[in-house]
Amino acid sequence: MIRKPQNWESVQLPSDRKKIPAGAYVVRIKKAAVQNNGYGDQLCLLFDITEGDYAGYYGSEFSANTMTDKKWKGVLRVFLPVDDGSEKDEWTKRTFKGMVTAFEKSNPGYVFNWDEATLVGKTVGVLFRNEEWDYNGKTGWTAKPFRAISADSVREGAYTLPKDKPLADKSASGFGTAGFGGFPGTANSFAEVDNDDELPF
Repeated sequence: MIRKPQNWESVQLPSDRKKIPAGAYVVRIKKAAVQNNGYGDQLCLLFDITEGDYAGYYGSEFSANTMTDKKWKGVLRVFLPVDDGSEKDEWTKRTFKGMVTAFEKSNPGYVFNWDEATLVGKTVGVLFRNEEWDYNGKTGWTAKPFRAISADSVREGAYTLPKDKPLADKSASGFGTAGFGGFPGTANSFAEVDNDDELPF
């Protein structure tokens, strides 16, 4: 005879929730913070989708997750310039300026004042690309935030999907990197999102 688990009544059924596909989505920023992940300072923007079929996607996913160490997965990470005169830093400046411009176009009257806290509550578009992952010898693909674009360009379909990002090293173990624009990074994850505490990293 099979032994019934003690918490059987409270065990949740497996979810058949669809994974978010690569594409472009209008989002609202819930939190913003600067973090150094060992490769340089990044602006980390925690968001949820606000329009279309996937509105509220990350909030619902977070609420349905019963793991004690659950993480918020809707995070866009943007490397910050360091002004070292390198070609890489000039690329970082262009990328960061593209993000700022996307916010200013998406929020009429808003002008970025170099305080990341002013991005909270703002609307912007986010492009997602397919990225390959590798974990415990298994691989697969998932759509991850890639870069910010204007909200109107999402609504009008005036964007081009970025190319898929395969793993750089197929023999690597652990999750594939989730860096912005090809730079190495860490998995897109924040923990608590509905409080006023600083974001835990």
